[in-house]
Amino acid sequence: MLFTQIRKVFITGLAMFAMLFGSGNVIFPLILGRDSGNQLFWGLIGFILTAVVVPLLGLFSTMLSHGDYKLLLAPLGKIPSFIIILVCMLLIGPFGVIPRCITISYASCRMHVPSLNLLFFAVLSAILIFLCTIKNNIIVDLLGRFFGPLKIILLFILIVKGLVSPAASIPADFTKLEGFTHGLLSGYGTCDLIAIICLSGLIVSGLRHGMNPEKREDSWAIIKLGIGSSLLGGVLLGLVYTGFCIVAFSHGKELSHVDRGDIFSSLALQVLGPQGGLFANITVAVSCFATAISLTAVFAMYLHKDLFEGRLNYLTSLMITSIITACMANLGFSGIMKTLSPIIQIIYPILIIYTLWNIVDKLWKLHKHQALSITMKPESSDWE
Repeated sequence: MLFTQIRKVFITGLAMFAMLFGSGNVIFPLILGRDSGNQLFWGLIGFILTAVVVPLLGLFSTMLSHGDYKLLLAPLGKIPSFIIILVCMLLIGPFGVIPRCITISYASCRMHVPSLNLLFFAVLSAILIFLCTIKNNIIVDLLGRFFGPLKIILLFILIVKGLVSPAASIPADFTKLEGFTHGLLSGYGTCDLIAIICLSGLIVSGLRHGMNPEKREDSWAIIKLGIGSSLLGGVLLGLVYTGFCIVAFSHGKELSHVDRGDIFSSLALQVLGPQGGLFANITVAVSCFATAISLTAVFAMYLHKDLFEGRLNYLTSLMITSIITACMANLGFSGIMKTLSPIIQIIYPILIIYTLWNIVDKLWKLHKHQALSITMKPESSDWE
């Protein structure tokens, strides 16, 4: 039994890492490392706070609300919660993070195939993502068993090679506070708090999968497994972010004039050479693809269950999501970020404050009543 629990924590933790480490998680720590100069340490602290700690708190907060983001936001009222959920879903869905994942994958592949057409690549990627999300009950296992370990191995090879072959950094005239603030705001760009709240149902389903019926309804057992998985996923994210920041810092001059969407591909070629660069760019393509799979499934389920209340089946919702994704990806990374950034800067602080308030509220009730009744509701079975 103990071995089974450890195995489930390990697989789910790797799946969480695979879900979250996508386009923004590749690009923003590299930009931060390149631009932070002598305040890299403080920038990294700020980044880890909003890109690792806050998302993990978001998952814990949502799991205290039955693992259901709708119940998490319900105290705000029907209309405000509907608007916030809709905005969050559009941000992480086919109008934001999913096509951003495709554009980063495209930039990685274009380094080695200059004639590659973005429209063709976007359509092909959307088809592949569609095929991987038809059976939504196997997504966590697919990510945890395959994409998670593969991403970790490939990413750490790049980090180690980059650390042992430093070049030259760019001096930056930042104060400690400015460096910290820069990192803090850069962490917003990952959208991981939004993503983890919306992915919570998928994660809870992965934890419940294969458990006996009695344990499946034991919410505290699931929360404990979720905490263990979160810590594993968070440590892996923090290590990769730290490595990326340091590597980009030590190669800052070589990356100073590189476009944001191409920064990983350029760094990979400089650090690993043509053959190793191809290897590393495959890594980022796999990373973004894994994130796109999980977010596509979440958004399609949102269309199916919530927005259209069952009037559209899951398959049709998945097709709509894939088509919109392919169209939006043609805006390119910069075009997508121009749309996303203003909205993220507004909604992220709101979600952070609300997440912390919900944790305090639920734990206070637990302390007051010595028991917090959390029974997994039937809605949790959407992912099974």
